[in-house]
Amino acid sequence: MPYALQSMLRIRTMREDRASAELSAARQAVRRAEQTLEERKAELLEFENTKDERRDRIYSAIMGHSISRDDLDLVLEGVARIDEEGVLKADNVTLAQAELKQKEESAESARTNFVKASKERMKISEHKAMWLAEEAKEQEYKQELELEDFTGKKNKENMDDNAN
Repeated sequence: MPYALQSMLRIRTMREDRASAELSAARQAVRRAEQTLEERKAELLEFENTKDERRDRIYSAIMGHSISRDDLDLVLEGVARIDEEGVLKADNVTLAQAELKQKEESAESARTNFVKASKERMKISEHKAMWLAEEAKEQEYKQELELEDFTGKKNKENMDDNAN
């Protein structure tokens, strides 16, 4: 007799496989987000290390020279762009941190789903193992009865019991 819950076991196995794939993908997304965050932090650090030098180059180009108001406006605009770049790089770090947090939450959700799917599949697998053990015992009992029918052991015991 085939196992009655085999189709359910197959479905649970497919769900577990799907949850495992989702967990793997979520973990890869976390690693990519961590890498992106590190890259953004490195860019910000590089900017922080070079911003004063860049400003000083702009100021040293005009120091000691008489310049027009338009040139001064260009210098101030250049310094403002450097400051804006710093703000953008800091925002990129913040966005990368938020992305990483979201990916970590997704990975935790995927891990929870995988654990749940594994437990559900394991319950059915354990049930199948118990069912197979019972089936084996039942088959063994049937074979013993059949063997007794052929050997006459049961008949001989019945005759001995009737004789007494």
